[in-house]
Amino acid sequence: MSTVASAVVPDDAPVGTPLAAETGSAHPELGDPAERGSLTVADRVVERVAGHAVTRVEGASAAPRRVLGVSVGGSRPDREASVDARVDGSTATVEATVAVAWPASVREVTARLREQVRDDVGRITGVRVAHVDVDVVSLTAPAARPRRVQ
Repeated sequence: MSTVASAVVPDDAPVGTPLAAETGSAHPELGDPAERGSLTVADRVVERVAGHAVTRVEGASAAPRRVLGVSVGGSRPDREASVDARVDGSTATVEATVAVAWPASVREVTARLREQVRDDVGRITGVRVAHVDVDVVSLTAPAARPRRVQ
């Protein structure tokens, strides 16, 4: 026994309106998605998504600000990392400058960071990240415990 699904066309739809199954869209009134135009994702959008992705990786944080090569302040775990991105069509390359928490393995943290950046950028923007360069400029020590007098 086989069943045939029938499409419901609204009564006020113009004659000849393509069905969702014909256009591959949930909104057939918009027409074929390939014929609607193009979507361009700016470099800055990828930079913001990748910068936020860094904050989601345990052991990685935004690097401290630097003036003339000298760190000013500490790492900024609640801030987006400094990220540069270049988007060419649907492919991007990303460069991130980060701090890694001591005593975490730099290799493991940067591997997780690369994976997180690729996943988040791809999921949110639809842009494939071909290459992620990570520049670790600081190792951050945990906050010192206050000393107790005995």
